[in-house]
Amino acid sequence: MVEYDPIMGKIKQRNWLIIITIFLVIVSGAGLFVSIRQKLSFNSCAYGENVYRSGEQVPEFNGEQECTCNSDGSIKCGTESNGVVYTGYSSSNLKFSYSYINLLESSTILNSDITPLDASYSNGVLKVSFERDVLCTPDEIAPAQSGFYQLSSAALRLTIMTNVDTAKYTAPCKISNSFEISDPNISFGEDSQIYYESESGEFLSLGACMYKGVLHGDQDVFKDKDTSSVCLCNTGNVTCKDLQ
Repeated sequence: MVEYDPIMGKIKQRNWLIIITIFLVIVSGAGLFVSIRQKLSFNSCAYGENVYRSGEQVPEFNGEQECTCNSDGSIKCGTESNGVVYTGYSSSNLKFSYSYINLLESSTILNSDITPLDASYSNGVLKVSFERDVLCTPDEIAPAQSGFYQLSSAALRLTIMTNVDTAKYTAPCKISNSFEISDPNISFGEDSQIYYESESGEFLSLGACMYKGVLHGDQDVFKDKDTSSVCLCNTGNVTCKDLQ
């Protein structure tokens, strides 16, 4: 008859607990990794409360049928492309924010209805803000949004991925969007432009002006640093008037 050794029994029990704990950690970690990858990867599309992986069908996107999530983050319906193609855009070193302003009386949302607010570049920080019309909830909650940018020496292109669930967001409203890009190596020429790419793929100028190395927003009034002239940035063009 083999006698039961209580010490060996406790050791075996402890080893099994360690093995089970390690297994649970691995399983939960893998689940978290998959979840983060699905939410952040450009190989997925966000619509409504759901995230769809590349190749999956997106039911009733904007009321249309036979829509598919593309690998670049866009959603395509039938033979036509819908929305921005996000390839080449980045969110690195970007602080993006949005805020609700007010509901609109109009029932029509125009992708081209953009109102520039400000543009500046100082100490390695580029700031751009504007207003646009979207659909909010009837109780004045703006839809969830994410901002992206594409920067070159000739232009800065901004775009936004907005939750467009028409079952939840039904009330036309005005919101403000702000981009803050931290990059000490940003280089703009005098002819550089800032554009917003709407979710329909339309490029709209934000009317900013680069004048003598300083970035000004549309309708900014400023003094020429080398003369006594006062200047106006008007839809991308600078006009100055000598006050003497």
